Amino acid sequence: MFIFDIDEYKSRQQADKLLTQYWRLKHVVTSTSSLQSPAYSHTPKPLKNGNGMERRTVKTIEARQTLGYIDVALSQITGINGGLLKMQYLSAGKLTVSYICDELGLTASSFKKHKKQALLEFAESYPSEGLLIFKEH
Repeated sequence: MFIFDIDEYKSRQQADKLLTQYWRLKHVVTSTSSLQSPAYSHTPKPLKNGNGMERRTVKTIEARQTLGYIDVALSQITGINGGLLKMQYLSAGKLTVSYICDELGLTASSFKKHKKQALLEFAESYPSEGLLIFKEH
């Protein structure tokens, strides 16, 4: 029998870290400068390590995939917890905790409890590896 003990604290940290990157990922995906047509010239250029356009393309694809994973995970979290994560991390403007509490009808202490639970639910729902951290036995 397999026993998987989730390290809830570390899993919540990973979820928070990823969700905090949401707007950076969004910017990478929507930036018009991230993918451009190559410019051709007959002038020799110095050799560089790697291809800058290729790296940007890969970063854009990875960011788009990660945003898709975030959307999938968030769609599985309903109610107050889902609303809390969306307001806290995905709002275009930085919303204060007191504003979120007023909108969701929470007290400051219940906000903390719901946020901890919501981050863990997000880590469990995230369709790719890396957010759920397991305890070592």
